[in-house]
Amino acid sequence: MKSFCALLGTAVVAFAVGAFGAQGELTLAPLFGDNMVLQRDQPLPVWGKAAAGEKISVRFASHTKTATADSSGNWKVVLSSLPANAEPRTLTISAESIRHSSFVIRDFTNVLVGEVWLAAGQSNMEFPLSREAHAAQEIPVATNSQIRLLNLGFAGQYFFSKPFGSNEVARMSPEKLFHGDWKSCSPGNAKDFSAIAYYFSREIQRDQNVPVGVINCAVGGSPTEAWIRRGALDSDPELIAMTRGNWLTNTALDDWCRQRGHENLDAPLAAGLAVPGDDLGPNHHFKPAFLWDAGPARFAPFALRGVLWYQGESNSLEERRVRQHEKLFPLLVHDWRAAWGENSPFLFCQLSSIQTNSYKSAFWPAFRDQQRRFVETIPNTGMAVTSDYGLPNDVHPREKREVGRRLALVARAKVYAGKIEFSGPQPVQAVVRGAQAEIVFSHAAGHKASDAKPANGFELAGVDGIFHSAAATILGEKILLHAHEVNTPCRVRYGWQPFSAGNLVNGDGLPASTFEISVHAK
Repeated sequence: MKSFCALLGTAVVAFAVGAFGAQGELTLAPLFGDNMVLQRDQPLPVWGKAAAGEKISVRFASHTKTATADSSGNWKVVLSSLPANAEPRTLTISAESIRHSSFVIRDFTNVLVGEVWLAAGQSNMEFPLSREAHAAQEIPVATNSQIRLLNLGFAGQYFFSKPFGSNEVARMSPEKLFHGDWKSCSPGNAKDFSAIAYYFSREIQRDQNVPVGVINCAVGGSPTEAWIRRGALDSDPELIAMTRGNWLTNTALDDWCRQRGHENLDAPLAAGLAVPGDDLGPNHHFKPAFLWDAGPARFAPFALRGVLWYQGESNSLEERRVRQHEKLFPLLVHDWRAAWGENSPFLFCQLSSIQTNSYKSAFWPAFRDQQRRFVETIPNTGMAVTSDYGLPNDVHPREKREVGRRLALVARAKVYAGKIEFSGPQPVQAVVRGAQAEIVFSHAAGHKASDAKPANGFELAGVDGIFHSAAATILGEKILLHAHEVNTPCRVRYGWQPFSAGNLVNGDGLPASTFEISVHAK
């Protein structure tokens, strides 16, 4: 992926790479810094702002490119693509001002070339390694100078339902929201990083034997629409209502998201604090398009391999929201890819499992099936199933190591052309066999029940559309289903419970996804 987010801004000191010259006239896009990784085998855009007419020179390895800041002060060069290289090198940017008779040089040191991924979404991607199930054994050995982590913390992080203070309000703008810098992977730096993204990077670094950099900008609780460009939402007749009027009172949005907005913003607004905003109301992580403006729109054109995504809990609390997501997610993928100008890999995690007595998860089976179908309908995507690691009463399962490994399997197979199994059993078709239904699967070599019990989680429905529990018999890469209440099978589904009871895996131990499909005549 060539370009992924435009300039994040330089007002936040921890994330700004600095101003050049006595008058601070030249700045560099803030994804650049010491210890970073540049994407291998792709053109490498480097950009920023300067005084109009400034002469800019960018040098890395044996490549040098020059540019002149335009009348608005914008400049960009594109370095030629480079192979992976684990040798720490220096990226040098120089600025010459004829008007001020000055010459400024800025060096970024310890720069590697390898694979760069962007991790985004909500809290299960944000979930830090320090809270992960294997943290006690994994953190002490999390030292790898070939893995670089850019952990973008954000204003209001971990505030949950508390009111924002003056500092959070002051930073509630696209230019100031995120902050962080590149760090070499070590126990101290890894513990606060996304557990899934860390485990993914470790697997890819081992497999590819090249440096790996991961940028984490996940925001807990954030809905899909917050990550999509406003113009894209406006262009869809079914989604345009999401960008009409003050988002805090817009019923086209989720009740819970608006509630959290009120919890964070009502007190500072009542106190007279000037919360940044626009015609959609005050800025907040859950406001439509705000995270797009603060993240992807400001990161492009930083060169990336692709995206890791774990999000959906905030778009699955109501049936109408699940229907919205059917349009939102493809729009998000399309819009992000348009920002980068490439059909780059977009790998995502399926929602896990949780009981309805502790969470509004009644529509999770339909949402998981929707995610499964996205892999079939959106090119160059891949999905990791997580339902077998869900917890009955916690929306944040602590087992992230296996989730990161599964995402890495998808990347190794679909991005890096590895000849490995990367998916659990996937239904190809279902046909009627008398009073039974026969399901044919792909990715099903050696499939079995994960717990040595009979395969369960299957249901059949007849012409009346009522589903009944079905007995399953595994025959090679096929499964025969029978339910006494169903004489003519018409529909079959699997794992269709918020807390899934499905136990079907293949010989590699990878689980089948929740699904519902039609049963056809022979």
